[in-house]
Formats: sequence, C-alpha cells, structure tokens
Amino acid sequence: MSSFSGMSATVTKERIPELDILRGLAFLAVVFQHSLGYYSQSPDIRPAEAAVLGMILHFTKFAVPAFVFVTGATLFYNYYDRLNYTSFIKKRALDILAPYLVWTCIYEIHFNGLPQITAVWLKEFGKTVLTGSEIYHLWFVIMIFQFYLAYPLLLHSFKKTRGMVSSRPRMVSAVILLAGGYAWLMWISHSYIPQENLHLSSSLWQALFIDYRDRNFLFFIFYFIMGGLAGAGIMKWRIFVSRSVGWNSFLFAALYVWIGYELLAGGLGGRIDFNCSTPLKPSMFFYTVSEILLIYGLAVIISGRVSYLRRFLTFTGKYSYGAYLSHALALKYAVSELGGILPAGHIVLSSVLAFVLCALGSLALTFLIGFLPYGKLVIGPYRRPAGKVLLTGFRSNAKKAG
Repeated sequence: MSSFSGMSATVTKERIPELDILRGLAFLAVVFQHSLGYYSQSPDIRPAEAAVLGMILHFTKFAVPAFVFVTGATLFYNYYDRLNYTSFIKKRALDILAPYLVWTCIYEIHFNGLPQITAVWLKEFGKTVLTGSEIYHLWFVIMIFQFYLAYPLLLHSFKKTRGMVSSRPRMVSAVILLAGGYAWLMWISHSYIPQENLHLSSSLWQALFIDYRDRNFLFFIFYFIMGGLAGAGIMKWRIFVSRSVGWNSFLFAALYVWIGYELLAGGLGGRIDFNCSTPLKPSMFFYTVSEILLIYGLAVIISGRVSYLRRFLTFTGKYSYGAYLSHALALKYAVSELGGILPAGHIVLSSVLAFVLCALGSLALTFLIGFLPYGKLVIGPYRRPAGKVLLTGFRSNAKKAG
C-alpha cells in the first residue's frame, strides 16, 4: 500500500478509514509547509511575521513522518501474513516510480527546457533521479520506496521482536528502547555530523549517511515501526490512542513550547532560521510522535462522522500522491498570481492564500488527469476496491476492551 494512495493487497481486507483522513491531512500539511517556506524567504519579512510563520510551521511538521507512519500501517495491515515479494515490488514500481519519473521529466523540462541528450546530461539526470533532487519535494518518493524494498527484512525483524516481547511491559520497554536509539540517531544527524564536519572514506557511505541522510529510510524508521504497530493491531492501537489523549495533550503543549523556544532563540539578533525545525533532531522527534498520536485521534473522530469535512479529506487522501507530485508546480503559479493581486507585505495572508490555491489546484489537476486512459502512470493508483469499512469509534473500542 502506498502511503499516499491506499493500494489494495492481494487479499482485500476491510479499509481503515482514518488512514485516508490522515493521508489527506498530511498532504495539506505538506502544501502549507511549502507555502510558508516560500514566503519565509522574503527579504522584507518582519520578525513578528517570521515568528508567526514559524509557529504555524510547527503544526504542519507531522506531514512527512505521518506519510511514513501510514506506509508502515498499511503494509503491516495488508501484508503481515502473506507477501509475494516479486509481484509486490513490480506493482510498487509501476504505481510509485512511474509517476515519479513522469513528474521528474516534467519539472526538468519546465525549469530547464528541452535537454540536449548527451552522456554528460544522462549522467547528471540519472543522479538527479536516484537522489530525488530535481525539485525540493521529490526526495520523499526515493526515501519511501526504500521501505518497500526493505519490507521483507523489516517484517521479519518485527515478527521476531514481537514474539520475544509478548507481554505488555516488555513491549513498552522495547518501544522505549527503540525510541531512545532513534533519538540518539537524531542527535547524530543534527548535532554530531555538522559539528564534526564528518566525512567517510567511502563515497557511497558518505552519500547515504551524510550528504543525503534526509532521504535515507533509516533516518525515518521509527515512524514506520510505529505505523507497523498500528497496522498489526489496529483495534489495540485505537484504544491506546484514545486513552493517550489526556496526558498526550499536555505533553504536546510542552513540546510545542520547547521547539518554539529553539526556533526563536536561534533567531535572536538576526533572521529566524526555519531549517532549525528539521524533523531530524531529538526535540522534533518527540514533538512529532506526540502530534501524530493527536492527529490520528482526530482522524478517527472525523472518519466516524458523516460530514463534508470527512468527504473532502477522504477525497484528498485518495488523490494525495498525484497532488503531492504536482503541487510544486501549482504553488509556483499560485504565488505568481498572488504577487500580481496582493500589495507588498501581507506575508501571513499571502502564505495562507497560496496554500489554499495550491492545494485546490493540485487536487483538481490530479482529479482531471484521473480521467485520462493512462492517467495512473501520471498520478499513481487512486481507485479503491469495493469492501466494508472498518469503523470503530473510541468509545466502542473502549467497551470492547472492557
């Protein structure tokens, strides 16, 4: 299953509706991040406006980890007991990599014009494709596909560990140990590597673990395992999320203040550095886990109610992969149009309007492409199989647990 599109497994299972909602929310958060990021670089931005953008930005930082979480949840939910790896990878290559290659070519031509096909160009373009560096958001596709490639190994390790920690105290201890190890990895990524200006002897290891570590799946592994825990035991996961709302709300508020202080303190005496809010550091890791739990709870509530919001977010989750691939183009034109309408300044308002135009524009484009005969090759799969929906609210879950 794609973290964006909700592809079906070999054996159709009941859908988990809140994952559709979570995809939609994560996509909107990505678009909002990039809208904020564009205007945060404005040379005439005032400190107060930068602070507001930073505070809003932190609410959207769950997006990429949430997509990784959904990937883990859907894979473990649908492919825990049975997996034909050959057909699994072939399908993912067609569903994920084909649209990625199409949009890589679109951005290459759009920004650089029709290329002259030479050996030098092919070498550089090949490197661009492998690293996802054609434009600022395509790196995620390269990172997420690594989870598909490594899934059999990750599944085997998950099952083996799960068998060894059958009791609840042991499971909690294992999760805490994993979180501690991951927090240490985040410290290495954010503090140790830059401070030591680390260089490895092998150019391949240098690329994987230093230069391009932000697209190395190991640096996002905790969210995938977290999703695996949800997918392998969805009912227990829902109960845990519902019971965590009380204490986790206070934890989230405290962590939000913490990362806000880090952002603003880093900007004292000068411009605020929004790169300070990278997900690859310990404080952002703890904050993001807390936020995902709250957002997941919100998704369950929305999925259990008949409303226009649920329909819109489900629609957004359904087309989120194609919209994700195309949204950088939509954002460019949204910003260009707003620049001719709005007067100078109004940074916060411009960011919000650019977000709305970009999100709606990329979703509309993806929806229309879906009508084309080979639209799947451009936007990825988007049709869901007919089947029952696994709807269970917080209260019914608690009753069953009791």
